[in-house]
Amino acid sequence: MSITYLNTKSKGITKTIAEFSKQETQSNREFREFIKEQVLEHRKEGIDVFKSPRPGDDRKKK
Repeated sequence: MSITYLNTKSKGITKTIAEFSKQETQSNREFREFIKEQVLEHRKEGIDVFKSPRPGDDRKKK
């Protein structure tokens, strides 16, 4: 299962804004398009996000 995180970085700390998992019925192309749309929507709301295969610093297990 593929998981993509939308993270933002502020003052050197990366925070996870959203987490998305690829559904079994989705193709890789559909999943990539969905993530692209989510990034654009967050940016329209004024949240500067980037996609990442890893969670932000606030979500890492210690």
